[in-house]
Amino acid sequence: MQSNTTSITTIKQEVRLQEWTAQIEAQQASGLTIREWCKEKGIKPNTYYNRLRKVREQYMEKSPTVVPVPLPRSSENIRIEKNGLQISLPTDISPEVLLALVKELC
Repeated sequence: MQSNTTSITTIKQEVRLQEWTAQIEAQQASGLTIREWCKEKGIKPNTYYNRLRKVREQYMEKSPTVVPVPLPRSSENIRIEKNGLQISLPTDISPEVLLALVKELC
């Protein structure tokens, strides 16, 4: 029972964050100031800013952190595995390409 309650709470939080994200995107696309948009939608500016902060915090939690790892100096390839997908890359791959690939996978 405890895990069901936790799952429901987690789902509610995720739905709420999705709704808030949609509101923030709508405000930004509206061309109105935050104060004007909030007045039009019946939302207090403080509420809007609190939601914006929580959406940003959630985004930062999900954003992957890249940690530099020294590459082995051998003829072996770099192997990346995630969710059953395996990628083999040459050791001389550029750092930019490797970083872009890791960001896409995460």
